[in-house]
Amino acid sequence: MGTMKRSILAIVLLIASTAAAQISPEFFGMHSSSYPWPTNAGVPFSSWRSVSSVVKWSDINTAPGVYDWTRLDILLANTATYGQSALYTVYYTPSWASQCPTCKCNAGVTAPGGCYPPVDVNADGTGTDQDLKNFMTALMQHVGPGKIQYLEVWNEPNIPIEWGGTTPQLVRMTKDIRTVARAFDPNVQIVSPPETGDGKHSLQMQWLDSYLAAGGGDYVDIIGLHGYVNFPEDIITRVYNTTRVMAQYGQTGKPIYITEGSWCCEHAPIKEKLQPGFSFRHFLSILSTPVQRFYLFDFDATNEGNLWDAESSTMTANGNAYNLFYNWLVGSTVTQPCAPQPSNKSVWTCTFSKAQGYQAQAIWSNTTPLGQTITVSVPPQFVQYRDIYGHVHPIQNRQVQVGFEPIWMENQM
Repeated sequence: MGTMKRSILAIVLLIASTAAAQISPEFFGMHSSSYPWPTNAGVPFSSWRSVSSVVKWSDINTAPGVYDWTRLDILLANTATYGQSALYTVYYTPSWASQCPTCKCNAGVTAPGGCYPPVDVNADGTGTDQDLKNFMTALMQHVGPGKIQYLEVWNEPNIPIEWGGTTPQLVRMTKDIRTVARAFDPNVQIVSPPETGDGKHSLQMQWLDSYLAAGGGDYVDIIGLHGYVNFPEDIITRVYNTTRVMAQYGQTGKPIYITEGSWCCEHAPIKEKLQPGFSFRHFLSILSTPVQRFYLFDFDATNEGNLWDAESSTMTANGNAYNLFYNWLVGSTVTQPCAPQPSNKSVWTCTFSKAQGYQAQAIWSNTTPLGQTITVSVPPQFVQYRDIYGHVHPIQNRQVQVGFEPIWMENQM
């Protein structure tokens, strides 16, 4: 079976397993470490993730028994003030506790040794793991119950620049994080180490398979993954592969979170004019899967996410588009998940409903270059459409021009 046929089959199978559900504000998570906080800039989101906010284990636990909570306290105060939950990622071993304290990690842009396991955890997962336990104890004592709702174990463990240890070591560390944290806060949820596809931009989930095979599923409440893809719709196949692996190891009932994602790739971002359309297609595709939350990376990163221009203190085109489609989506019910049309595989649609008979359909072409369109006939109930730049257009003769950027058709003026 060819790659395209396998991808379409994966999409069909995943759609068949995705029940209609109302889209909640809780779906929309985000990364931010900046001023203003996204809420103050008019960008709504429900949950904050700590990665890239300079609050890693190594940033806080600067020496044995020495902790600097200043920055984490500020960020958690923001989540409390503005009503977001907090997902704290426990990762990046301090150099003083690392098995390889001088080794380069993350292309040398972060402190050495952090991508290696603690010195007191053996390759087979045995050992005391006391340094990590001490940090977790100090963290939970400091913040108290209810301040951090989710604890994620490590970051992108399938990438060597992020993790140079073994899978049994991470399973053991997950167990210890859970044990210590739950002793202080029985309600805290543990998120599995988030794979970003084998080879970062692959759609397979072989690392997750190895983690669950090693018993990691026993210690997590939520299955995490990352959502960087070359084409927005590819995320459906990656989530399908996640659900397939989960089913193999008896993890099907657990929620799935995409704890980080945007377009690919961080060192060569796609052109700015492509970003709003990519982002909308990405969100629509994720909403067509069982994923319950997506943490966009990042509020003001110029290479990914890119909602806020810090230099001019203004919203970018991506930020404006995000606010538009956030309001279109929240409170609506997915009545037909996104999928290619049987008559034209390049044309994708997904349908939505709201109270008082409101119906909408998102439609786009995944093969038409930006700036070009094709003519598509649409169902007769749709009388107007909105674009991601805030314009409203009437639909005439049951036809619309469809291109790279989704349009939002409606049955009501």
